[in-house]
Amino acid sequence: MLGKNLLLSQVVPVEGTPLAPFATVHIDTLFLSGLCMLGILAVCKIVSSNLVVEGPGSRAQGLLEGVYKFVDNLAEQQIGHQHYKTFLPLIAAIFIFVLIGNFIGVGPWQIFEQIPGWWHLADSHEEFLEIASPTTDFNVTFGLAAVALVTYIGSGFWKHKGHYAKILFGTPMAPIEILDMIIRPSTLALRLMVVITADELMRGSTLLICPFLLPAGIMAFELFIGCIQAFVFALLTSIYIGLTVKEHH
Repeated sequence: MLGKNLLLSQVVPVEGTPLAPFATVHIDTLFLSGLCMLGILAVCKIVSSNLVVEGPGSRAQGLLEGVYKFVDNLAEQQIGHQHYKTFLPLIAAIFIFVLIGNFIGVGPWQIFEQIPGWWHLADSHEEFLEIASPTTDFNVTFGLAAVALVTYIGSGFWKHKGHYAKILFGTPMAPIEILDMIIRPSTLALRLMVVITADELMRGSTLLICPFLLPAGIMAFELFIGCIQAFVFALLTSIYIGLTVKEHH
């Protein structure tokens, strides 16, 4: 069921092999995350080979340009015109990965449970592996939040050099600054995981109660929420970086 991941040890025998230390790795999360990244790269490769400078271009080019302009405006508004280009690739990568990660779990994937030999969880013969968005795994959301944390702390040292260490640790406000550094990534990670998990559970319940028509509306709502959460994650990351590079002149 949702929230219980497929371990590497359930897919391949790892006991007594070099893979033994990784026996508890969430292989389903790694696979789906990798699928998201490969899909993003493949689409960008296909579209980039057919880019045009003049004219409207293809619909795919128009879509990617729209995403680029959206993220570009977001980063510029929150970080500032002077510095935002430095962080734009990271903000764009976070937004696109979270967006596709949220989307990949939307679907009636319970049909896979009818496939003979589909994975069961742990030693149970009743609970099947459910395909869910990788962003329902706290390891993924915490990893993204950790990247955001390292980036905005690093941006402080990049902008203010050694003076930033004094700002963080050499003032009476140091405990609050340290607490703030803990709270920011924690709220980023928990918000994304909880919201997307709630959406997955809502769809699963709807499919059990009313498997016709109604789930389509729920899935459309999930796509909307997936967009909002990707936007919020990228927005807050941009705000944190912007606050760091703008303040303490």
